[in-house]
Amino acid sequence: MIIKNLKLKNFRNYADLDIEFSKKVNIFVGNNAQGKTNVLESVYVLAITKSHRVNHDADLIRNGSKSAKIKAIIKKKNSQVSNELEVLLSTKGKKVSINKKPIKKISDYISYFNVIIFHPDDLSILKGSPSERRKFLNIEIGQLDNLYFTYLNNYNTILKNRNDYLKKITVENYDASYLEILTKQLVDNAVKIYHYRQNFINEINVAIKKVSDKIKGLENIELKYETSIPISTEEETRQNLFEKYKSILNREIIMTQTLIGPHRDDFVFFVNGKNLKDFGSQGQQRIAVLSLKLAEIEIFKEKKGEYPVLLLDDVFSELDNRKKSNIIKYLSKRMQIIITTTDIRDIDISNLKDISIFMVKNAVITKQKNRNNRGEHK
Repeated sequence: MIIKNLKLKNFRNYADLDIEFSKKVNIFVGNNAQGKTNVLESVYVLAITKSHRVNHDADLIRNGSKSAKIKAIIKKKNSQVSNELEVLLSTKGKKVSINKKPIKKISDYISYFNVIIFHPDDLSILKGSPSERRKFLNIEIGQLDNLYFTYLNNYNTILKNRNDYLKKITVENYDASYLEILTKQLVDNAVKIYHYRQNFINEINVAIKKVSDKIKGLENIELKYETSIPISTEEETRQNLFEKYKSILNREIIMTQTLIGPHRDDFVFFVNGKNLKDFGSQGQQRIAVLSLKLAEIEIFKEKKGEYPVLLLDDVFSELDNRKKSNIIKYLSKRMQIIITTTDIRDIDISNLKDISIFMVKNAVITKQKNRNNRGEHK
């Protein structure tokens, strides 16, 4: 899977942009606040329909404009035909389309174009709150199988209804039949989410060991999924979760909220049996998160039949030269990557083929001549 062309209209600091990508390596070089990360962000929004940097779409629209448009040509590995994807952001909401055909449900659109992003704030996956890690799981699993979003949306809707009801009742006075219906509906969707997440973590653990060996990363790295109850078969998990809810019902009524379930899940990084959040250095933590992202790539390849597009936002400055070289070599042979950096010297491009380098200054992008492209210039 590659992105061939990208067009932006009133996105961030770009009034109008039209750019062609290399099939392999694309490097955007510039000082901070010039617009290089905005290009990378637009590709992410094109795939996920949300930004990895801000929570409100209005922040993505250029000052003075009422809407922003992201349009790109995407080509999948075994297809002879390219497809046009478009995301339109406005004060009235967002619209998505494929080949100019509107897609009504965002969940039906998201899994079409796959990206994996690594940026400095991704350390929050390891160092941040459990909600950060749940958000990560939701986005990545949803890209692999959009049915996951159906279960997740159902769960969140039922969870809200259940919490609303818990706020209205007392231990002595409530409709047991109605609460049981809500709880059973919640459990049915929770079980699906549990198994999607557990399977994903299991697959990550297999892939992350292979990745660590290839990039000379951390040894004996493992993720552990932490849940309210043990995960076994779907039927056993369903029964155990329902019984758990029954046992804590009075406490939930007093606390006026649902106290267990996928909305309270977490996962933890371990290296040699030690919690990396508590015992790892900043460098080890960064390598662990990067290894996680690289492991995802192999899972996407296995599940989707092709590699996703990889987005690397200024992630090389804190890595030593050996690790940077190993990572770039590992990536460039497999997939299209888009990189941002403030200094091209942070990246060893001497052995890379099919590479495009773009200089970014004040939202003006200039494609540079370089030896690997034999004089190509825009």
